[in-house]
Amino acid sequence: MIAISLILVTLLLILAAIATYLSVNNLLRWKEIEMDTVKAKVFLDTSFLNDNFKLTLAAVCLLFIHFIMMEYVEFTGFPLHGLFNIIYFGFFLGSVLALILLVYIWYKLLRKK
Repeated sequence: MIAISLILVTLLLILAAIATYLSVNNLLRWKEIEMDTVKAKVFLDTSFLNDNFKLTLAAVCLLFIHFIMMEYVEFTGFPLHGLFNIIYFGFFLGSVLALILLVYIWYKLLRKK
């Protein structure tokens, strides 16, 4: 089980690096692009808003469940072993994946011609 936890933590670090890279690229592109162009792209692409809202909701819900588990462990002193450890990291991994997908759809939108 410790090996699985280490793999999940390593995966989380890799995904965080990817999210950081995409976010910095988005920020640099955001400074170059005109605001009217961004507004037009957002409202012309109806799936963008739907995906944006769904991914934001997914990330928030998964982080909320992760933090509830973290607080429960702190208050009760119940150690995370076995399946609970995987679930604990799994919710966090899911929220990071939702955030990466969210950043990626912004990346695609800002690069669209």
